[in-house]
Amino acid sequence: MSSFTYPYARAFVEAAPKGYDFAAFQEAATALEHALQSNPKLRAFLLAPTVPREAKSKTVAELGRRVKLDEFGARFLQVMLKNHRLLEAGQVLKTLRDLLDAKEGILRVRVTVPSAVSAEEQKMIEEALAARTGMNVRMQVGLDPQILGGFIARAGSHVFDGSVQAAVRRFQAQVKGRTGA
Repeated sequence: MSSFTYPYARAFVEAAPKGYDFAAFQEAATALEHALQSNPKLRAFLLAPTVPREAKSKTVAELGRRVKLDEFGARFLQVMLKNHRLLEAGQVLKTLRDLLDAKEGILRVRVTVPSAVSAEEQKMIEEALAARTGMNVRMQVGLDPQILGGFIARAGSHVFDGSVQAAVRRFQAQVKGRTGA
């Protein structure tokens, strides 16, 4: 995360009008951010020092209208443009999502498993993580066949290692501690 992403996200949350629809903003801003990332000509236009700021501002305003961005969200993106941060909007949006999730007691977790898991198994993992963290968990599941069994969950810098390899390491440490070997 860049040093500017958290202050931008926090400022957005704190300045938002009461009852603001953050989900609608995130949907529209994500669509705009996707357009910025997928269109090299648009990126070059916004980066070009020879293009007047007014032209860039009008372009961003038009893009905002096309993705149905509300007035508050559009002003926020104009501030990012003015401060040369618009092309990093994806980082700010991710930080914003994390802030809003934390505010609502939601923990986003990337879970890695050795093979596809059923909906029931996903629910069991989700419940185990929720019990461990005391938060509502939203999971994204990925596969890694090098994990023999169990799962590894990552939430930010926190790692919950429920893999077979971790269980074997814990067992070995216990045996070594008891035998002094």
